[in-house]
Amino acid sequence: MAHVFLGVGANLSPEQNIPLGLKRLAHDVDIVAISPCYRSEAVGFSGPAFINLVVEAHTDCTVAELNTRLKAIETEFGREPGAKKYSDRALDIDILVVDELSGDVDGISLPRIDVWRYAFVLRPLLDLWPAGICPKNKTPLKDYWPHVSDQALEKVEIAGATLVSVKSTESTSIS
Repeated sequence: MAHVFLGVGANLSPEQNIPLGLKRLAHDVDIVAISPCYRSEAVGFSGPAFINLVVEAHTDCTVAELNTRLKAIETEFGREPGAKKYSDRALDIDILVVDELSGDVDGISLPRIDVWRYAFVLRPLLDLWPAGICPKNKTPLKDYWPHVSDQALEKVEIAGATLVSVKSTESTSIS
């Protein structure tokens, strides 16, 4: 079973779409933990602020299968296939890290370069994986923080951004 970290974000009705997206995601992966949520400005275009978080999960899927499932979830939330990279999103889910994999894996670049480029990806990842080591260059992830720490980021609470179990009716808030 693969150990994965997924970036989840939205800037269109994020207070609604993130909790619904997490619930939907729990049907495809075994969610272990959910980071706090962070608000940041849109990158690469002018639009509403994004809310972002990171999900730690386990999956039996290959990287290609996981990516296909994540893109299907995004489509369910209204994302057009082939939509511009920098545009509004009801739900965006990206594979950040999978086990110790590095390089091109099933057409996906791992670890995702956004991990060390953007505070809105690195901060929630560090919240879940403070001792994380970058699989690509074996550098502690926390060493990248000084390079992105000047990017504006605000910790926010989103009702329903909880650890979801589809096997039972229990849910535990992660904040």
